[in-house]
Amino acid sequence: MKDPAPRPATASEAAGALVLHPHDNVATALRDLVAGETIRVQGPSRVLMLKVIEPIALCHKIALQGLEPGQNARKYGEVIGTVSQAIGMGCHVHVHNLKSDRAQVQPDSSRLG
Repeated sequence: MKDPAPRPATASEAAGALVLHPHDNVATALRDLVAGETIRVQGPSRVLMLKVIEPIALCHKIALQGLEPGQNARKYGEVIGTVSQAIGMGCHVHVHNLKSDRAQVQPDSSRLG
């Protein structure tokens, strides 16, 4: 099933997420986002409203469209990783569904200590 298109935003709504490049398919959360809320996404060439499907922490990524496994995720106009499992529009984009093309995530958090 195809995701519905996000609707245009009104100027009075504060942005909940930011897009910096017109080819990006993910945005960065400007605050903690709550599942079920509709946020304004501010971009360089468009502003739109997007329904948040699951909680997304400040500075984490939210999908602007449905993304399929093998598809590139783009942020800041750059490919940041390859989608490892389907991601719906408005869903959290992170290490559980995106394989970084640059960094290697290691499950052992003791190295941070």
